[in-house]
Amino acid sequence: MTYLDNSATTYLCDSAKIMMQKAIDSFGNPSSLHSIGFEAEKLREAARDSVYKALGVRKSSSDKIIFTSGGTEANNMAIFGCVRSKPSNFGKKIITTDSEHASVLTPFKALEKEGYRVVYLPTKNGYVDIEDVKKNVDKDTVFISVMAVNNETGAIYDIQNIFKTAKSINPNITTHCDCVQGFMKMPFCPSRLGIDLCTISSHKIHGPKGCGALYISADVIKTKRIIPIICGGGQEGNLRSGTENMIGICGFGGACEYMYSRISENIEKLTNLREYAIEKLSPIVRINSPKNYIPNIINFTLPSIRSETMLHHLSSTGIFVSSGSACSSNHAKTASHVLLAFGLSEKEADSSLRISFCEDNTKNDVDALVDALSKGIEKLAKSN
Repeated sequence: MTYLDNSATTYLCDSAKIMMQKAIDSFGNPSSLHSIGFEAEKLREAARDSVYKALGVRKSSSDKIIFTSGGTEANNMAIFGCVRSKPSNFGKKIITTDSEHASVLTPFKALEKEGYRVVYLPTKNGYVDIEDVKKNVDKDTVFISVMAVNNETGAIYDIQNIFKTAKSINPNITTHCDCVQGFMKMPFCPSRLGIDLCTISSHKIHGPKGCGALYISADVIKTKRIIPIICGGGQEGNLRSGTENMIGICGFGGACEYMYSRISENIEKLTNLREYAIEKLSPIVRINSPKNYIPNIINFTLPSIRSETMLHHLSSTGIFVSSGSACSSNHAKTASHVLLAFGLSEKEADSSLRISFCEDNTKNDVDALVDALSKGIEKLAKSN
């Protein structure tokens, strides 16, 4: 098996498995006021400490890490929780980009129906023009959400400059970053990048599915610029009620420890692997290369062959890639909005594939892909 779909999900690392087993053995409810509950609480807080460390946040700070069921819930919590915390006479303008994940775009569309004015910044060639930010942020803008890394193209958006510019125009704006694809794949510290709210996910970094987190800055907590979207028993500092997913949380913490200890080594390895892959792929496909990119994602367009057709061919040879976001692939009846925003035509978008590496992929995996692609292009081109 050659698995090159790590942006969809990753395998469970041993560190995550060990911590998940500890959570299974320590079955108590972390809210229970007895020794079994205290034992579970210690495991939960140890996992939270690992997430703090991975984000470069001091445990002693007033910043908060709120565990959620995944990146989608964290994005919804950030957007709805912040925007709906504003008084009704506050500004009604919110900003995002045209290539965000569905878990950001869908809440924005819902808020648009509620009367908010939404601006979708263009991202042609994987780039946000800072002049567009200057043009659209004003005194009525209450919220801006820009992802760190695009999940389909691998484009890195300059969130530090974007958020710095936004706050220079309106110091009261709240900034949110969906960092699901960038977390543990690039150096990252929310406070240094001007991020108020930051979304991360476990299963993209060798942790279990069904767990994520929302980083909330001390300033947002202090000024009460966020309200819960799930109410109940008041867990997670009254911001996300519900008995905690201890197995997922502990696995997430273990994955953070694993990835944090080798992030520099992984970046170097993936950068070298990307360069090798580009060299091998360029003669047979067109690389959709952004201006700035993460090393583990490559998007390319096939010569007049539908991506779904090539996916089936590659899968039959034991090679697993993607045609875009796994979260929306089951419902996709139109071309990827991300690739259209990038600048591809509908036909080109419908003929594009994404490969995404993890640190365990090798040049042999790339060679296997290139060989299968070459044979597939020759075979499928004849049948068209």
